[in-house]
Amino acid sequence: MAKPGMLPIRSVVALTGLNPDTIRAWERRYKAIEPARSEGGTRQFSEEDVTRLICLKDLRERGYGLQTLAALPTSELTAMRHSQKPSVQTPPPKQPPLTSDQQAYLNAIEELDVGTALAKLRDMSEHLGNLQLILGVAIPIMWEVGRRWSEGTLGTAPEHLVRAQLKSLMTSRLEQIPSSPGARRLLFTTPAGQLHEFGILAGSVLAKEAGFDVLYLGPDLPTEDIIWSVARSNADILVLSVVRRMSEDEMKQMERLVDTVSPNVPVWIGCPPDHPLVARIPKATCISSIDDFQRAAASLLADQAN
Repeated sequence: MAKPGMLPIRSVVALTGLNPDTIRAWERRYKAIEPARSEGGTRQFSEEDVTRLICLKDLRERGYGLQTLAALPTSELTAMRHSQKPSVQTPPPKQPPLTSDQQAYLNAIEELDVGTALAKLRDMSEHLGNLQLILGVAIPIMWEVGRRWSEGTLGTAPEHLVRAQLKSLMTSRLEQIPSSPGARRLLFTTPAGQLHEFGILAGSVLAKEAGFDVLYLGPDLPTEDIIWSVARSNADILVLSVVRRMSEDEMKQMERLVDTVSPNVPVWIGCPPDHPLVARIPKATCISSIDDFQRAAASLLADQAN
């Protein structure tokens, strides 16, 4: 039984229109809410929790990133929700439906049928160039996996399996591209705590294919190690990727990193366009899409030619 003034999850489902798995996933993955617990350990929600969930659902449907929204106070979410009427909002971009091959791949993933999934992924990518592979196969699959995961309809183990297989495929592509010694060097990594590396891995493949000298260090590198690596490797550009929301301490670490590196080495940060980093670290170039990255790389190549 819920305490006075608190609601059980079944009531929250009725009030918000969210299913229980989604509510739990938003709590677990994004820390979007922190419901109280009864003596028996069941979730109990306050009126503010309900308001917050309604705002998150509405703003997410308008195209805002949940990882950014989750870091905001309820008062700011409420103000954002009422700042513009949905009728004048630009509809959020929709991912095209999965192809039959992509769906078959995810079916195998959900069964943890590693061999079948890997064979289907290789079949889909065998005759594709790197850009086609990224845009036409990897991103649609990851988008769908992320959607199912955030809604609680896909477990963590299948999500990890997809990431592992895509990482293996993209790493193989990176190794197959001839190196370009003497070209401008781009160093790719993610800050400590940022474990999703597909963005920097895809960027590394495209940059190496375009003729840059690429140093790929993988994800989750502490600030001091990034600073040391930039100096030691004589990198011309530092490319970072940030996906999840950041604590205040993490934001300060990013500010210190950019302040230390940027006087000599430009910093590119791949992140959602509504991430707080965009406004907080103006010294860095924020990149929110493959198109943005290609434009920045093309400009750099043009400067190099001159």
